[in-house]
Amino acid sequence: MTPEALPSWRYEEDGSKGSWEGADLGSDVSGFIVDAGEGDGPDPHTHPYSETFIVLEGRGRFRFGDGHVEAGAGEIVVVPPETAHGFKGLGPGRLRMVTIHASPRMETTWLEDGDEVS
Repeated sequence: MTPEALPSWRYEEDGSKGSWEGADLGSDVSGFIVDAGEGDGPDPHTHPYSETFIVLEGRGRFRFGDGHVEAGAGEIVVVPPETAHGFKGLGPGRLRMVTIHASPRMETTWLEDGDEVS
């Protein structure tokens, strides 16, 4: 297989967030580049595979099952398969991280319980 470069993972030209699916590149993993402000982040959801959050800058509060964990620059949070999770930027400043989905295609089940990650 010849290596391929993804034209861009960015959602918009010169943007600082985006995503990719590994299947499009012959990879076993997919992911997001996150750039979240204070209070920004996804609602609770699950995946049938693990998700790894690599925090590059800032701080975030992560829902992890029935609990929460805070993580900052240089820290890693790993969420096992089928575990409810989500995150919110804590501020001050931006939460910047890379998230790795252990799957060539992303698959998300959004939870309807309305629980906040705050």
